[in-house]
Amino acid sequence: MESNSIEPVDIYKSLYDIAIEVYSSTSREAVLNDIVRSATLALEIKGCSLMLLSANRKQLIHTASYGLSESYLGKGPLWVGPILAEALSGNPVAVENVTTDPRIQYQDQAIGEGIVSMLSVPVILHGETTGVLRIYTDERRRFSHDDIQFLNLIASLGAIALKKAAEYESQEKYYEQRLQEKVAQLKNASEDLKKVEEGKNQLLTFMSIVAHDLKSPLAAIQSYFGVMLGGYAGELNEKHQQMIERSSGRIDGLLELISDLLDISRIETGQIVQEMEELSPTEIAGGPLEDATGLGEQKRIEVIASISPDLPSMKGSPIRLRQLFTNLLSNAVKFTPEGGTVNFNLAESKGFVVGEIEDTGIGIPEEDLPHIFEDFYRASNAQVQGTGLGLPIVKRIVEAHGGKIEVASPSPQTGKGTKFTFTLSIRG
Repeated sequence: MESNSIEPVDIYKSLYDIAIEVYSSTSREAVLNDIVRSATLALEIKGCSLMLLSANRKQLIHTASYGLSESYLGKGPLWVGPILAEALSGNPVAVENVTTDPRIQYQDQAIGEGIVSMLSVPVILHGETTGVLRIYTDERRRFSHDDIQFLNLIASLGAIALKKAAEYESQEKYYEQRLQEKVAQLKNASEDLKKVEEGKNQLLTFMSIVAHDLKSPLAAIQSYFGVMLGGYAGELNEKHQQMIERSSGRIDGLLELISDLLDISRIETGQIVQEMEELSPTEIAGGPLEDATGLGEQKRIEVIASISPDLPSMKGSPIRLRQLFTNLLSNAVKFTPEGGTVNFNLAESKGFVVGEIEDTGIGIPEEDLPHIFEDFYRASNAQVQGTGLGLPIVKRIVEAHGGKIEVASPSPQTGKGTKFTFTLSIRG
C-alpha cells in the first residue's frame, strides 16, 4: 500500500515542540533522544534514527533512535555505502521501496523490521556534515519536497542541539572544576573576617561568570522566537502566537533576573569603586527623569521635578546612579494609577545629595515595609511581575556611595502612596 507524503497536523507546532525539547535538555544523550522521539511522533511514522560519523569518517554509529528494535539496531556496522555517502555529501536520499532498492546495505533485516520506505538527510552545522538523520515508514511512501524540507529543519535543530550539548558539557566540566577549587579554598579559610569576605567575593565572581554565560543561549532562544513571531518561519495561528509570546515573556524574565544577579555581584565585589568619577547628579538624573515623564504621560500621571539649581558635583558611578534613579522613578510610575502624581526632589544638605521620590500609588503594606530591601522580596500587593532584586540593588548602590535609603508608606506629607528618601555622599 502506498501513502501520500508526510503531512504533520501542524508543521509549525511540531517544530516549536521539537525546539523546546532541544533547548530544555542539557545532556547530549537527552537532546538526541528528544530529537528522534519528537520527529517520529510529529511525523506519525514508524521510527527515526540519528547516526553520527565515527572518528575515521568511514562508518556511522546509531547514536539515538526511536521506534526501532534492538535487533535491528545491532545488525552490524554501517559502512559509508552509496546511500549514506550521498547523504553525507549534502543531498537528501529517498528510498521508496527497500525490497527492490539494491543500495540497501541490510535489506533482509530492514524487511524483517517492517521497514518499507526511508528518507535520509545530512546533519550539517557550519558547513560540516556530522551525521545523518533518517526516518523509516512501514508503508510505501513517495517523499515530497515538503517532507524533505521539514526533515532538513529537524536535522538542523539536531545539529544545533549537538553543538549546544557539547558546549554545555564543556562548561559543566569547567564549572565543576572551578567549584571544586572554590570549595577547597573555603575549607582552608580561617574564621578571619577578611578571608571570609574574600571567599564571598570569589563566589560572587563565580556566580557572575555563570550568569553571564547563561545569557547567550537564552538570547539565542529569544532570537528564534523573534523570527517565528515576525512571520519569517511561516504564518502562525493565534494559539501558536500566544504560546510563543508566553515563552518569550518567560525568557525576558530570566534575562532580567540574570542581569540583576550580575549587577549584585559587581557591586558586592567592589567593581563600583573602579567606576567612580566626578559627575553632575543633575545630568545623571536627566535621562531617567525624561523616561519616567514619558511613561507617566502614557498613563496620564504627572511627574513633577524639583532639582536644586546649585547642586554640586560629586564622586560616583554614572552607570549605577543612573540605575538608581531609573529604578525608583520607574517603580513610582509603575505602581501609581492613572491620574496620579510622582514628585522627584534633588537637593544638597550637609555634604550629601538628598533625593526624594514620592508617589500617590498603591503604597506598601505595613507588614512588608521591614523586608522591602531584602533580596527577592516582593510586597504582597505588587501585581506587576519582577525579580524582587530592584530595591535591594538600589540599597547597595546608595550604600556604595556613602549614603542610606529609607521608605515610608503612606507618605507623611500626603497620607498616601510611598516615599523613598536617599542620601549620596558628595565626597564619595
